[in-house]
Amino acid sequence: MPPKRRRSSASDHAPLPSSKRTRTRHPLDQFSSLSDELLIRILHNLPIQNLIQCQRLSHRFYTLAGDSQIWKNLYYNRFVLPRALRIPGPKTDAALHFSSRSSKWLDDNTLLGKKTEWKGQYKLRHNWSIGACEVQEIHVADRPSVPSMLVKLAEGVVLTVDRGDGLRAWDLKERELIASFALEEGAVPTCLAVDEGIGSGRLGIAVGFMGGGWGTWRLNYKEKEFVEVYRHPESSNGMLSAVAYANPYILTITDSQLLSLYTFTPTITTPSTDDVDGDDEQEIPKSKSQTVFGILMAKFTSSTDSEIIPHSGPEPHLLASLKSHTSWPPLSLSIRTTTSTIIASIAYSLPTYYSGYTIGLQELHLSTTTGTITFSRLSSALPQGFSSILSSPVASSPSSGTSSPIPGNQRNDNSTGSNTRPTTLSYSHPYILATHPDNTLTLYLCTSTASTLHISPGTKLWGHTSSVSSAEITARGKAVSVSTRGNELRVWELEGGFSSSTPSKNRRLNRRDERSVKIRPEGRDGEMTTVEGRRGVLEGYSEEVGAQKSWVGFDDEMVIVLKESEQGTQALMVYDFT
Repeated sequence: MPPKRRRSSASDHAPLPSSKRTRTRHPLDQFSSLSDELLIRILHNLPIQNLIQCQRLSHRFYTLAGDSQIWKNLYYNRFVLPRALRIPGPKTDAALHFSSRSSKWLDDNTLLGKKTEWKGQYKLRHNWSIGACEVQEIHVADRPSVPSMLVKLAEGVVLTVDRGDGLRAWDLKERELIASFALEEGAVPTCLAVDEGIGSGRLGIAVGFMGGGWGTWRLNYKEKEFVEVYRHPESSNGMLSAVAYANPYILTITDSQLLSLYTFTPTITTPSTDDVDGDDEQEIPKSKSQTVFGILMAKFTSSTDSEIIPHSGPEPHLLASLKSHTSWPPLSLSIRTTTSTIIASIAYSLPTYYSGYTIGLQELHLSTTTGTITFSRLSSALPQGFSSILSSPVASSPSSGTSSPIPGNQRNDNSTGSNTRPTTLSYSHPYILATHPDNTLTLYLCTSTASTLHISPGTKLWGHTSSVSSAEITARGKAVSVSTRGNELRVWELEGGFSSSTPSKNRRLNRRDERSVKIRPEGRDGEMTTVEGRRGVLEGYSEEVGAQKSWVGFDDEMVIVLKESEQGTQALMVYDFT
C-alpha cells in the first residue's frame, strides 16, 4: 500500500524519539553521583547485615558490596584477628590491624597466595560457626564389613578399604568413585593411614592387615588409579592395630603392643629386639619418669659400627622395635617433622589409681640426616602423686621425676582421669582428644621442646547426649565428634587448650559453652544418581533412628561420617558447608 504522504529526503534521516522516559534523580539521592571508589570506602565501614542489604538495592550496589577487599577485611576481623590477639606479647602491634600487606594471617596465609573469593570464604567459615550445612549420602556397601570398613579423608578424596571391596577412592566434589584396587583373597585390613605430603596430585596410602603384614599404595588423581608400591609379608607378631605413614617412614603397632618403625631410605641397619643380644645391644637411656611408668622400652644396636646399605628396590629397613607391657588401647600413632628432627609418636590410654584412665605419650626422635634414632622420651597426664596401677605405688611427676604422696582428701579434687576407658583417641600435635562412652570427651595439651615432654591434665568436654563413638582434631585445635546413634554431630573450637592454673571445676565445659556447636543439616532433594564403579549410589539424606556412626573425619569444607544401617548397608554421609 503506497504511503498517504510523500516523505521528504530530510525526514529519512531524522532521529526516532526515545522509547525510554528520562529518569529524574530523587532529591534525597546523594549516592548516584559518587564514584565507585568512594562508595566502596563507605561500604567498608558498614556492618555485615547492612552490607548484605545494600546488595539488594541495585545491580551497581550488588557489585560494589561484593568487592573482594571488603569481604577480606570482614574475614580478617572475625576469623583471624581473634586468634592473633591470643598470641602472647604486645597487643598494640600495627600488624594486628587489617592491612592487605602487613596483617598477620597465621595459618590462613595460604589464602593470600592465590585468587581467593573472600565472600565465599567468609560464608564457609560462618556456616561452620553456626553448624549450617547440606548433607547427602554415598552408598558404599550392601552388607556389613567384619572387621568394620576403614575410612580416611585427605585432599577432597575419601579412601575406604574392607575385605570385600578392597581399596577404593571417592571424589567428594563429583560424589563418584574414581579408583579401586582389589585385595588378594584372605587379606583382612585392620588399619589405614594416608600421607598427604607426596604432592603433585598424589596420595600415599598404608594399610595394615590381620596377619601382621602391611602394604603401601599410591593414588594418582589424574590417572584415577591405585599403584601398589610395596607389600610387607605377614608376621607372627600378630594383627596390626594402628599404622602411621609419612614417606619414607612407616610406624606400626600390633595388638600385642609391639611397635615397629621402618624407613624406605638407605639407612643404618637396626635389627629388632628379638635379634639383639650380648655386647651389641644398647638400651635407650630412661629418665625417672620412664622408670616409674615403664611404658615402652627399646633396644637397638649402636650406630657407631654399622654400615649404610643402599638398596634399589622399595624394601624398607627396620629402624627400631619396641615392646610395651602396660599401654592399653585405643592407640594413636603419628609421624611429624621439624627442621632438625623427625618425631614418631604413640598416644595410648593408661589405667590409674582412683581416677580411672588417663593418657600417655612417647616420642622417638630421629635424625633428619642419618635416619637413626637419637633418643626417646615419654610422659603422661598423671598429676604429681598419682601413678599407673601397673607401676610402682610411689608416684613420679612426668616433668620433674620427684615423688610425693597426695592426701586422700585431695585425690578426688585433683583427679583429672576418666572413670571409663576411652573409646577412641585422636592425636594431632599438640592436641590429644579422647572420646568416652559416658557422653563426654577429654582434651589434653602436649608441650614438646628440645629437652622436655609434658601433657597437661585432661579437660572434660560436655555437649553430647549419647555415647561418643568417634572424634578427630587438627593441629589448629578444631575438632568434630559424632555420637554412636542419632543425628548428633558437634564442631569444637579448642585452640590453645585451657590453662593448667585454672581450677578443674572451671575447666569443665558445660552444655552452654560456646566452644562447640551442633551441626544442623538440611537435606538436598534430587534424583538418585548411580556412581560409576563397583558400586555406589548418591542419594538424598534421610536419618535412620537405628543407624550407627563409627567414624568421622573432616577438612576445610566437609565432614564425612561412616554410617551403618540396621539392615547392614553402609554409607558415607557428606556434610557440605559450602
